[in-house]
Amino acid sequence: LLSDTFGRFLSDEIVHQLLETPHGLEMGGKKRFITILMSDLRGFTAMSERMEPHGLLAMLNHYFGEMTEIIQQRNGTIIEFMGDAIVAIFGAPLASESHASEAVAAAVEMQARMHEVNQWNKHRGYPMLEMGIGINTGDVIIGNIGSEKRTKYGVVGKNANLCGRIESYTVGGQILISPQTRELIKEPLAVDKEQIVFPKGVKAPLVLTSVMGIGGRYGVSCVAQDNEELKPLEAPHNVEFFAIKGKHS
Repeated sequence: LLSDTFGRFLSDEIVHQLLETPHGLEMGGKKRFITILMSDLRGFTAMSERMEPHGLLAMLNHYFGEMTEIIQQRNGTIIEFMGDAIVAIFGAPLASESHASEAVAAAVEMQARMHEVNQWNKHRGYPMLEMGIGINTGDVIIGNIGSEKRTKYGVVGKNANLCGRIESYTVGGQILISPQTRELIKEPLAVDKEQIVFPKGVKAPLVLTSVMGIGGRYGVSCVAQDNEELKPLEAPHNVEFFAIKGKHS
């Protein structure tokens, strides 16, 4: 019963780590080489100000449920829900030799599932959602973090921070992966483009890869099958835009 109760808040792997292994509840952690996935909904803050709390939570919980299912099917472990964001790790607590590929496959399936999520939203009068996903691989410290009164199972380190920065470069519907992640993937990747960024705290420019699918044993793609014929506008539309400086160095 205790395990089932914890299971609503933590993944099965973390529950096992905490309750059934020696020193599972002790503070501290270990260095592990893993892949981290972070996702975030675009424009959610503004959206939340326009919606009623009941509808907002219903929409968010349905979205989280769909994404959680995919992450767990790909052997990922959800560390945290932060507002509308998801933080998941692959390769821990259970070790995996293909954690980078599993994370990318999960991300592709998450983006593909957004069509069903938005159909569900549409039928209930909820707004359409767009999600960006960032993925990075590297050494992190993973374990019980906090104090004796309030503890969480989490990850810390520069590679966890870098994953968050990579995610911040994404637009809705996009998956960006780091060079470290791409280097580990043996399966063929469907790549949209590459972009050079200059994340804060990183000395050299970083080449991020925008991924649309992964082949091999995964064989998944998030490319929309849209057969709608595009038509020219009857009259030109005026567009205004503003340059925002200083968000990224």
